[in-house]
Amino acid sequence: MANMQRFSTQTYGIGGVILMLVFIFGALVYYRNDIFQSIQDPGEPFQTYTKPEAPNYNLAENWMDLPDLAADPFNHPGAGDVFVVIPVLFKGGDHWNLPVTREYQIDKLNRLIRPNYVAPYRSSGRVFAPFYRQASLYTYMTNREDARRAQDLAYRDVKRAFEFFLQHSQPERPIILAGHGQGASHAQRLLQDFFQGDLKDRLAAAYIIDHPLPMEQFEEELSQTPPCESESSVNCVVAWGAFLPGDGAIAERFATRLSFYENGRYKTVDNRPLLCVNPLLWTMTGDYAPKRLHKGGMAAEGLEPDIEAAPLVRQAGTQCQDGLLYVDKPRSRSLRRPIRIGGQYRTMPSNLFFEDIKQNAVNRVAALKMTGNLPERVEKLDDLDVIEIIESPVTPIKE
Repeated sequence: MANMQRFSTQTYGIGGVILMLVFIFGALVYYRNDIFQSIQDPGEPFQTYTKPEAPNYNLAENWMDLPDLAADPFNHPGAGDVFVVIPVLFKGGDHWNLPVTREYQIDKLNRLIRPNYVAPYRSSGRVFAPFYRQASLYTYMTNREDARRAQDLAYRDVKRAFEFFLQHSQPERPIILAGHGQGASHAQRLLQDFFQGDLKDRLAAAYIIDHPLPMEQFEEELSQTPPCESESSVNCVVAWGAFLPGDGAIAERFATRLSFYENGRYKTVDNRPLLCVNPLLWTMTGDYAPKRLHKGGMAAEGLEPDIEAAPLVRQAGTQCQDGLLYVDKPRSRSLRRPIRIGGQYRTMPSNLFFEDIKQNAVNRVAALKMTGNLPERVEKLDDLDVIEIIESPVTPIKE
């Protein structure tokens, strides 16, 4: 090692060695995302790949959040039923899809995803959030057919979990459907497969967050579930992809290279007009929403489910432009995108619109109940006070 160091110094000089190291470091920085992508390639065709075992949704261990199904939902403090499709943390490497038996990956999801991306919906009602064989982050970095098959496998799990959800969701309860990141792509397919018929009447709102949703989908595939036009609209869809200052490359990728599912196949977004509902205004306008309207973000990694931290309020203003949600730099560093390799692909370890989503979902559930379009259920008689009836003779009325 010493000989090599002397050789390098003698051959190139100290200045030359420093220049070479700077060049190597610069190349690593410039190509860091390409390097990250190549590392995550499983290196095996999906067809010959041994798939992880499918989760059994009759077992509570395969759910991040699952209510007590033996309890009467009438007594739950929230009036709705919420199905959340969680975002991905699994990068790839040795698998196309996450094995749900991999404990350290599940622990990581519980530590980061549950408090930031599932907790906002708990005030709306009973929350169902399944673990599923998530397609790796790598599958969203490439357009290979293998990646599409891995995403289809993930959706099949989500679909089975949603069918379990429907079996345990009573017809008088409004439904909130939510998906973040990869979860949003699967939630879009659930909208197509389940909510274009009578079930749409139970949809308080669908939140499709940080995955592109083209406006053209509302002409056919999502014609029965239009975009939400106000903060209290129901039977409708909310969507946005949020981008901070410096996210230009990420925004360009979102608007051009990511894919959506339509008519049985995946299509590249390719600058199609996208739905953008501003989460501070809850409208599709291009008006700027100042940070005073921001109800609060959350960076709650590791927070236990029964602990409620105070949201970070008035952090940033927002504006929809050309189908993308542009966000001012948040005041709190904890709500900004971390600088790390592959950062443009990774799920943020915070939720900038935590409190905004939380309050809006509660309001939409209440708004749907107020329409009177759902069946009403009265409290069970055995839960009421028993009134004793005293027998008394009936005296005929004399004419």
